[in-house]
Amino acid sequence: MLTLSTVHSAKGCEWAAVHLIHAADGCFPADMALSTKDGLEEERRLMYVALTRARDVLNVYVPLRYHHTRGTGDRHSYAPLSRFLSPLRHRFDERADGQPGSPDGSGEFLGGTTVTVADEVDSLNAGLWQL
Repeated sequence: MLTLSTVHSAKGCEWAAVHLIHAADGCFPADMALSTKDGLEEERRLMYVALTRARDVLNVYVPLRYHHTRGTGDRHSYAPLSRFLSPLRHRFDERADGQPGSPDGSGEFLGGTTVTVADEVDSLNAGLWQL
């Protein structure tokens, strides 16, 4: 069974697995909430709610970049990690593109191979040109 919920309506609820999407500054905390200190604190409380609803599995997704649809070309901006997650980052097992990552964020994978973000981008870019 799949339950879709907003963070606001998740208060008091718990699920076996939780997937938190768009955990980037500008989305979480939302830009519109940053006009007051109270707005920022409410966003911090909401992040706490979002991160504590999982009983067994918590997955947090942060986009690498956002594409802009106005105009032509490949306009984009990079998506910074939510300021609420930065102090907790060392507690997460990071993965990129479905690859298992190391808890220390060093990029060390099984087999001793080091994969950097630049390596991942190069790999994805090369895949675009293969027939």
